[in-house]
Amino acid sequence: MIRFDKVVKIVDTEYKKAKEISQKLNISELIAKILLNRGLESSEECQMFLEADIDRLNDPFLLKDMDKAVNRIKKAIDNRENIWIYGDYDVDGITSTSILKLFFKKLGIEVNYYIPDRLKEGYGLNKDAIDYIALNKGQLIITVDCGISSIKEINYCKEIGVDIIVTDHHQCPKDIPKALAVINPNREDCMYPFKKLAGVGVAFKLIQALSKELNIELDYNEILPIVATGTVADVVSLLGENRIIVKNGLKLMQKTTNKGIKALIDVTGLANKKISSGHIGFVLGPRINAAGRVGFASSGVELLTTDDEYKAKELAKKLNDENNKRQQIEAKILDEAEEIIKSDKNYHKEKVLVIASENWHSGVIGIVSSRITEKYYKPSILISIEDGEGKGSARSISSFNIYDALSRCKELFNTFGGHKQAAGLSISKDKINIFRNKINEIAENLMTEEDLIPEIEVDCEVSLDNITIKIIKDLEKLEPFGIDNPSPQFLCKDLIVKSIKQVGSQNKHLKMVVERDGKSIDCIGFNMGHYIKKIKVKDKIDVITAIEINDFSGVEKIQFNIKEIIEKNNTITKQSYYDSLKKTLFNNDIEIINKFNLSDIYFLNKEDRLCYLFNLLKNENDNLIFINNYLNLKIFLNELRLQGRDLLKRVSISYNSDKELKANSIVINPIINDINIKRYKKIVFFDFSFHNKVFFDIIEKFRDKNILILASRKDIDLNRKVLEGILPSVTELRIIYKSFLSKKNKVLKIDLDSYLDYLQNIPKISINKTKLELCLEVLRDCNLINYKIIDNVCYIKIHKKPKEKFNIMDTKKFKHLYKLKENTQIMSQILNNNLYC
Repeated sequence: MIRFDKVVKIVDTEYKKAKEISQKLNISELIAKILLNRGLESSEECQMFLEADIDRLNDPFLLKDMDKAVNRIKKAIDNRENIWIYGDYDVDGITSTSILKLFFKKLGIEVNYYIPDRLKEGYGLNKDAIDYIALNKGQLIITVDCGISSIKEINYCKEIGVDIIVTDHHQCPKDIPKALAVINPNREDCMYPFKKLAGVGVAFKLIQALSKELNIELDYNEILPIVATGTVADVVSLLGENRIIVKNGLKLMQKTTNKGIKALIDVTGLANKKISSGHIGFVLGPRINAAGRVGFASSGVELLTTDDEYKAKELAKKLNDENNKRQQIEAKILDEAEEIIKSDKNYHKEKVLVIASENWHSGVIGIVSSRITEKYYKPSILISIEDGEGKGSARSISSFNIYDALSRCKELFNTFGGHKQAAGLSISKDKINIFRNKINEIAENLMTEEDLIPEIEVDCEVSLDNITIKIIKDLEKLEPFGIDNPSPQFLCKDLIVKSIKQVGSQNKHLKMVVERDGKSIDCIGFNMGHYIKKIKVKDKIDVITAIEINDFSGVEKIQFNIKEIIEKNNTITKQSYYDSLKKTLFNNDIEIINKFNLSDIYFLNKEDRLCYLFNLLKNENDNLIFINNYLNLKIFLNELRLQGRDLLKRVSISYNSDKELKANSIVINPIINDINIKRYKKIVFFDFSFHNKVFFDIIEKFRDKNILILASRKDIDLNRKVLEGILPSVTELRIIYKSFLSKKNKVLKIDLDSYLDYLQNIPKISINKTKLELCLEVLRDCNLINYKIIDNVCYIKIHKKPKEKFNIMDTKKFKHLYKLKENTQIMSQILNNNLYC
């Protein structure tokens, strides 16, 4: 079987509107294509996306129960009631808590807040916390980023006379809790037009509604940067209303009046820089998150709500230190998890990695799980065991719903929850191995091997000559980037490497110059220094890349920021192909067929046969495709890799026989007796077999099927070249046999690579590994030797010299091989009137 290490999917969008949109909005067609890829369908929608006008925020009162919540809070304000905000310990929960606290502070009302301890209490409402609030005379609780599943806890609030309003964004259970108001855009009975708000987004809508009702102006300058931070950090969609929030929040970030945000920007070295969504996701967000992971989430709230500049700086430094501590803990756990994987061979076979260890920090294992999933491209569940109890954090890949899989194991857990890509659980230590086995049984039934191949999505293919500085600057209009609006990346094919070197600390990075059609471009590949061992000057590569401007020394130059390098033909090795070819070369006796009836056989005379074949594989089933020539196979596999995972799931690719049953089969160097041809409706010859008898036998036996020939005359020439490269001459056979005799031993042990190096120094011969093995076959057929190859070592037994001389050209296998070459010429004559050039 042939497996791919990664595949590429070019977003399949109808581009007819691109030209119209580009003209109407005065943008390049490339930008218009990307906008269409983001799901926008008209020039009006594209314009709204680009503008992201703050005035286009939806009316907050469209959210179900918003009116009830506003009326109850207004009553609490009027009566000076004791209001508590109940938050969560992640960035979304911390920012949600902070903006409500700031809003009430503007009204002159000091509210209290409660955020549960990640390690001791876990996520969401709990009875002890409610008792604490009640003991402190709390009269109204407003949840942020939690509460939608807390039915028992909310019922308890009612029992003890504490009113509660739920604001949340997580998926709703079948039964909605009976709170005074439940604001969640994902409620089935909520008609709010945008469903993908973060928890901080829902809290922001509550503030919007209160401002409107109280007829006060909302201070976007202070609040919106915080809302943007929580939105980006919670990894929600950056389309629709979230895009408006984040784009405008980022604009205000550097000039915000919020002392906490300013202090955080300063301590992370981002002062005087244009803050991007990437800075939030990878710099600012993790520091706020560290408060709830290895410290106390209250530090994050205090940072974002303080008026004291000195305190803000101290808190920012504290969070920075805690983030460093988090990184150290994370690195240690990651190293230990990797060692566990290496020490247990079963992990290599398993589709879900369940890794457990004593006393891992449960606040950090979620991040490590993400790292493991990213590296191995498998769902992973890391479990920290303490006092016989395991706390687990799961992360998944796009094709596996981890929450659904955990639901099928729920009898093993004390608690669990989550969504498609991430989840948490608690489990007794003695059930962990049972869980590991069960979830892998589930995964085995739900996931194919193709699901475990990373798929890289690109916006479109570009060539070097259609990239300009103006287009790159236009790309900035698409910011901020994130979920559903990823930073554009492009496929650029058939680039020739002009120069390549390692750069940076410890040679971690890669710097290249590539060219195509006379145009060259500089490339940088961060953390790609290891490719120096795989790629050399003059190699041809495809790249997945972002396009950017390098303005070093004040001169603007186009630069590729390479994300992936796709080496040509990395999916197959020559040896695998030629091993399969050798099997088919001797599988049938050679017959000279000088003429053949080709009526009813369809010859598709198309230059772009690959495009035709891919459409066939995408849209039809039960097709059997034969590919014989190594050069055609390389071209086909290189292009197949760029068709995405879904097509790969429909195609089995194997040597000699159809080993896997999928919608369609591709067989390389087919051995007809090993293929169940009857199950197929259509037989397609991408090129010609090296045996014309095999080709004509298939046509004769299966004329009742739809037989299609995509091959051209060039394919016959390619077959001839392949045979010329592997068929041994009499001179080569003599030299090899004499080299064996010169050893003076009857039994030889020869390392094939070393022996081939030796043969390279002999003039007038050209021996490759396949030709050498065919030489051995012919010599064995002559009864001169016997041999066996094990792990690239050839064991040869030399027989006694025959008493009588013989002509090696008259031996069966030698004649067989050279009849193959003769057949290519005959094949060309028979097919002469049907083939295009």
